[in-house]
Amino acid sequence: MGDKVFKPTVKTVLAGFLALFLLDWPLPLWGEEPVLGVLTGSGIPEKADGLPEKAGFNTPYGLAVDGQGRIYVADCYNNSIRVIANGIVGTVAGSIKDADSYGFPLGGLVDGDVNKAMFNKPRAVVVDGQGTIYVADTGNNVIRKISQGKVTTYAGTGKAGFRNGSAREAQFNAPGGLALDKAGNLYVADTLNNVIRKISPQGLVTTYAGKNTGEAGYRDGALAEAQFNEPAALALDREGNLYIVDSGNQLIRRIAKDRVETVAGTRGTLLSGTDYIQGGFRDGSRTEAAFNFPKGITVLENGTLIIADTWNSRVRAVLNTGQVITLVGTGENGKAPGPLYQAVVGSPVGVAHYNNKLYIADADNNLIWQMPLNPDELKAIPNFAPPSEEIQIWVNGVRLELAADNKPYIQDGRTILPLRAICQKLGYRVEWSADGTITITKGNREKVFTAGDPNLRNNNGYTMVGLRYLAESMGYKVEWVPMYRAVVITDSQGVE
Repeated sequence: MGDKVFKPTVKTVLAGFLALFLLDWPLPLWGEEPVLGVLTGSGIPEKADGLPEKAGFNTPYGLAVDGQGRIYVADCYNNSIRVIANGIVGTVAGSIKDADSYGFPLGGLVDGDVNKAMFNKPRAVVVDGQGTIYVADTGNNVIRKISQGKVTTYAGTGKAGFRNGSAREAQFNAPGGLALDKAGNLYVADTLNNVIRKISPQGLVTTYAGKNTGEAGYRDGALAEAQFNEPAALALDREGNLYIVDSGNQLIRRIAKDRVETVAGTRGTLLSGTDYIQGGFRDGSRTEAAFNFPKGITVLENGTLIIADTWNSRVRAVLNTGQVITLVGTGENGKAPGPLYQAVVGSPVGVAHYNNKLYIADADNNLIWQMPLNPDELKAIPNFAPPSEEIQIWVNGVRLELAADNKPYIQDGRTILPLRAICQKLGYRVEWSADGTITITKGNREKVFTAGDPNLRNNNGYTMVGLRYLAESMGYKVEWVPMYRAVVITDSQGVE
């Protein structure tokens, strides 16, 4: 029997749990609702060490976390490398002597003691197991090394160019992202040369992937024939595969088994008068998803990619199922901590993950965000439609579309939903029997509705149920978002 057969007396034999009336006030989720919060940063473009709420950054960019959970920040416009450790923000290396006419600190290329060394708009940082820090000193067109209290120039001449060879003779052009493999090879996103470079532990610089012409373009395939368009960030997974944020192509690429392939993103038309592909925003399958000048990446233990989708003001995930989802950010550029579905970020440019927390460098807001992130329990946030008289139903980040004669409605302060549609969207199998029993199963969970309960009702021949009643019966977290007239439903036991 289907849901067109309505049994007016139906009763549940179910465990009780979460209660909720969806009225005209905002209501929290039961349990601990994941939120985006400020880890550190006053929000003012300044340089200040100390307690997290007092510390100041100026366009923080790349992030790295070491084995002890210390967070390193390429504090770009402060021309410094910062560290967040034991609840205090400090400066690892970099000094400021003068400012330009706009008040921004002037950079320089000076090696030596960490408190006297100078950088010029560093954008990436990576740290090895011994605590040695490598820096993409973007404005100086070199790679720097911080070790034992000293800063040295690891590779590059300081002049923009494209030349392989020994570390002291090699040239780079605005190097961005860095990644370090287990053998000690350092990979460099040589952004304006449109290639990926490799620096061996012996100090030999080679072109790892991309054409030595330096031309921007797009091509998958063999390393020497592949083409990139301003690669901005790098990350290595456990198997040694190298992931590339190919910013100008609006793509996420991967190098595996000596070949370049596109992992996620779509290429549209060229932006007029540029070599850049037009950016966009779309979640979905990896071949349909769209990004807008992404600048940061990290790889989780299970292979999921976390992307700082900069111009979309969002942080996205490329799941190992091939789906691209949004983890936080509404698409509006701003600053608003809070529940992930409504938090607003500015320009996320760097991401790092440690101990079930994600850290996000926000260049526009001059701060570092943090949010809970369990690699095995990632959930998409809703991309709410503009508010209307129609109630939006979002289940695990996906909007539930219902037939015109089967829409949810509010009656006596209660939101009423179609039983079969909502249960099936939540992944349950729904079975009707002749005696009026309704059995709902999902994995090892089973719920049985039997005859005699007045909480179910009929609407145009469909069996309907109050959302509060359903939530109490099935254990889902539910929240009413009044500004969008939206119901947000998430499975507290994880998405299956």
